[in-house]
This record gives sequence, structure tokens and C-alpha cells, in this order.
Amino acid sequence: MTSEALSPAVVALLAEAAEWRLYGLLFEYPDAAWTSNVEALAASLADPNLRDLAANALRDASEGLHIALFGPAGTVPPREVTYRGGVQFGYLIAELAAFYDAFGYTPQAQEAPDHLAIELGFVSYLKLKHAHALANGEDAQAEVTGAACEEFVREHIAWQAEPVLKRLEDFAPDYLVEAGKRILAHAGPAPKSDFPLSPFEDDERMTCGHSTGAAGAGGPEELIQFEP
Repeated sequence: MTSEALSPAVVALLAEAAEWRLYGLLFEYPDAAWTSNVEALAASLADPNLRDLAANALRDASEGLHIALFGPAGTVPPREVTYRGGVQFGYLIAELAAFYDAFGYTPQAQEAPDHLAIELGFVSYLKLKHAHALANGEDAQAEVTGAACEEFVREHIAWQAEPVLKRLEDFAPDYLVEAGKRILAHAGPAPKSDFPLSPFEDDERMTCGHSTGAAGAGGPEELIQFEP
């Protein structure tokens, strides 16, 4: 099917799929296959800003940089579990596996299911599935896939986008910072967890409330505060 025969909605979804695929590639290990994938994708990107992003990645990415940023002791943890205070790792992986299995997603990159590259690639995959369903008149399937994509971005990408960007701004080259900003613009700010990673999250003081000391201790009850 030629692009002239596609509806504007399908064309837009295909462009979004290519965009998210690029974001996913930028967080993958830059081996020879990675270079081929980025070069092939760059040729199909309609947005000149995204083509520049791909070109800068091809110029500046290296295996050493990737390990320093995203490796086991890296400065920018790329795993969702890092940013999900109070969420059990097994539950998170099971939830992601259910998403992936439901839509037949098999990542090419050899990373954990909650790795940002894998999750970004899944968004790209869902955009492609959505476009395919629309192009074939499968309205119900298109609606289900579109809703699943929105939910996945909200419930998984958003948890990582903001904190990852903050670390990228401190340690990463410009092309990754720009990618982080774009991902955050799509995903929105990180949700607030009921189980923060730190008792001093958001720079708030931890307050224990009024003392219940024995009568006769003298003076009013005191407020006890612990400084961060």
C-alpha cells in the first residue's frame, strides 16, 4: 500500500512509531547492528529535528559512553524499577510481560523487560499495530491498541521520563538530553508514589508530631523534627 492511499491518521501514527523507535535505539547498546538500525531509520524520518538527533547519535555514541551512563554502575539507571518506590520487582516484571505477550512484542535488544529502551520500543510497536489496524479497517482493534499505548506511556514511561532526564542533563551528551526532553514532553511528569524512594523526597522534613511525654515533665508538648 502506497503512502498516497493511507489516511492522515495512519500516516501520523507511522511517523510517531518511527519517532519512538528512534528514542528506544538511543538507549540501546551501540554495536554494529545498532549503527545499521539508526542509519536505516534516519532515512525514513520526516522531521528534520529527528534526523539531526539520529545523526548526532551516530557521531557521538560509543560503547564506553553507554556503559558509563547506563551500565550496572552507570550514572543514569535505565530500569523502571529504580524509580518505582514500593513496587515489588516481580509484580512489575509480570505486569510488563502481560503487556508484551498480549500484543506479541518480542524485543530485539537483550535487556530486562523494564529497561527504558525496551519500553520505548514497545510504544513504537504499539503505534505500528495501531496504524496497521486503522489501515485495514479494524476499528475495534485500533481502539484497543491506542488505549493500551496511552496506558503504557502513562503507567510505565512516565515513571522514568522525568528522573532519567534530570540525570541525563547532569551527565549525558546533548543528543540524549534532547531525546529525554522529547520523551518527557510526550509522557508528562512522573506520578507521585504512595511509597517514596526516600523519606525526604521533595525536600520535606519528616515530622513525628507532638510529644506525648508524661505529665509533670513541664512546659508545652514539643514538636520533634528531623533535618534531612
